[in-house]
Amino acid sequence: MSTPPTAEQLRAREDRVFLILTIVIGVVAGLSAVLFTLAIDQTSHRLFGLAPSRLRLFLVPPVMSLVTGVLLARVFPDVRGSGVPQTEAAYHLAGGVIPARVPFGKFLTGVLCIGSGHSMGREGPSVQIGAGLASLIGRWLQLSPHRVRDLVPVGAAGALAAAFNTPVAAVLFALEEIIGDMNAALIGSTVVASVASVIVERSILGNEPLFHVPGYRLVHPAELLAYAALGIFGGLVSLLFCKGLLGLRRLFLSLPPRTRALQPAIGGLVIGGLLLYSPAIMGVGYDYVDQALNGGLLLKTMAILCFLKLGATLISYASGNAGGIFAPSLYIGAMAGGVIGILVHRIAPFPTGDVGAYALVGMGTLFAGIVRAPMTSVFMIFEITQDYQILVPLMVANMLSFAISKRYQAAPIYHALLQQDGVHLPSIGSHAAAPMRTARDVMVTDVELVAPDTPIAELCRSGADNPASAHLVGTRDRLAGIATREQLEAWRSAGTGDAAIASLVNGSFVHTHPDHSIDVVLDRLWQSGGVLPVVSRADVHRLEGVVTAESLLRAERPRVAARPSN
Repeated sequence: MSTPPTAEQLRAREDRVFLILTIVIGVVAGLSAVLFTLAIDQTSHRLFGLAPSRLRLFLVPPVMSLVTGVLLARVFPDVRGSGVPQTEAAYHLAGGVIPARVPFGKFLTGVLCIGSGHSMGREGPSVQIGAGLASLIGRWLQLSPHRVRDLVPVGAAGALAAAFNTPVAAVLFALEEIIGDMNAALIGSTVVASVASVIVERSILGNEPLFHVPGYRLVHPAELLAYAALGIFGGLVSLLFCKGLLGLRRLFLSLPPRTRALQPAIGGLVIGGLLLYSPAIMGVGYDYVDQALNGGLLLKTMAILCFLKLGATLISYASGNAGGIFAPSLYIGAMAGGVIGILVHRIAPFPTGDVGAYALVGMGTLFAGIVRAPMTSVFMIFEITQDYQILVPLMVANMLSFAISKRYQAAPIYHALLQQDGVHLPSIGSHAAAPMRTARDVMVTDVELVAPDTPIAELCRSGADNPASAHLVGTRDRLAGIATREQLEAWRSAGTGDAAIASLVNGSFVHTHPDHSIDVVLDRLWQSGGVLPVVSRADVHRLEGVVTAESLLRAERPRVAARPSN
C-alpha cells in the first residue's frame, strides 16, 4: 500500500507543472504577439495600400473608428487604451482573473485601431493579450487562485519579449511595472517565458533586429553635459505628454455616456487631418525611428514629427481607441534626441558623436520619463545596441528625465490612468510590509446613507436630531459624495433648499482604502470633517465602510485594555 504524498512532494510536483506551463505560456504569448504584429501590418496594407491617396488618408481613420467605437462601447468595454493599466489592476485587485473576451477583443480592436492609422503602439496591447491568455489557460486547467495570479506577469513578459524582441527588458518590465517589485519570486518564470517567446518570434520572423543601430562611442567626456541637457529636455517633453494625455482624456470622460461609441471616431477625424499633413505619424512608426537612429532625417523634420506624434498619440489614446503608448514614447524620444544631437553637433566647441546616438538615448529618456520604468529603459536600449558604452550617457539622461517627471507628475502614467477610472492600485511594497493595523480594522460597515434625491431642506431639518458632522450621499455601490453640516446650511441659505443633495455634492471626495495604515486614516479623517468613507481600490465609488472618531476609539479600547500594567 503506497503512502500518500507529503505536502513538500505536492508542492514540488506543482512547481514542476508550473515550470512546464510557463514554457507553454511563453510559446502561446509569443505566437499571439507575432500574429498581432502581422495582422496590424496586413490591415494597414489593405486599408492604405503602398501609396495612399489623400482621400484615403483622411477617411480611413474616422470610418474605421466608427466600427471600433461600437465594438469598444458595446462588446469589449474593458479593452480601450493600452492594456497595461488593466493588466496591473487584474494582477493586484482581481486575483489575476482576466475575462476570456479581453485578449480576443484586444486583438481585434487593436488590429483595427492601429492598422487604420491611429498613432498608437502594439506592445501594450500585446501585454494584455498575453496576460489574458495566460489567465485563461490557468483557469481552464483549474490551477489554484495564486497560481492563476502568478501567470499574469509571466504571460505579459512573454508577449512583450516577442513584440519588441528584447527578452531581458520584458522581464524587467513585468517585475518593475506589472508586479511592482524587482525582487519578486516570479523572476525565474518570467525569464523562461520570455526566452520561449523570443525563440518563437525569431523562428517565424527571423533573427533581424527591430532597429539597425550604428556603433556608438563617447567622443569627448564633455558630451555628458549634452546628454544631461537631453535628459532635462526629455523630462519636460514627458511631462507635456503625461499632463496632456490625462487632461484630454478627462475631457473625453466628461462627455455624456451616450457619446462613448462616437468618441474614437472624433479622434479618428483628427488623425485623418494630421495624416494629410504628415503620413509619417501613422501607426507604430518604427521605420521613421530607424531613419532617425541612422541620421537620415533633418532637424526641422524631426522637430515637427516629435510634436506631431505627441499630439496624435494624445488624441488617439484619449478618445478611447485601443492601442498603447510604449511605441509612441520611443518614437517621440528618438525625434527629440535627434533634435538635441543636431543642435549639439552644430554649436558644441568639442567633438560630438553621431546624431543617431542622441536619438537612441532619447528613446530611453522619454520612456523613463513617461512610463517611469527606468531599469526597463536602460536594459531595453542596451539590448537594442549590445554596446556597454551607451550605458553611462543613457543613465545620466534617464535619471534627469525620471526625476523631473516624478517631481511634477506624482503618479506614474499607467497608475494615473487607472485613477481616472476610479481604480487605485496598492503602493509598491505594501504586500511585503510588516503587518499593521489598517482602515479595515477600525471601520464600521453599518453605514447610514442619504438618498441622492433627498432635498437639502429636508436633510437640514432631520439633521437637528442627527449628531453626525457629515452625511454620505448615494448608495453602497455608487457613493456620490459627502455633505457636511456647514455645507448644508450654506446651500439652504443660498436658496437651494429644494435641490436634490446629489446635484450639489462633489464627486471627488476625501476617502481611504481598506489597506491604508492608521496614519493615513488619521490624516484623512481630519480632512474629511469627521466621517471618512472607506472605498474599494477597484472602484472609488463603491463603499466598504466608514471610519469615525467613535469607531477608532471603539477599535482601540480592547488593545488598550489588553496592555499589561506596570
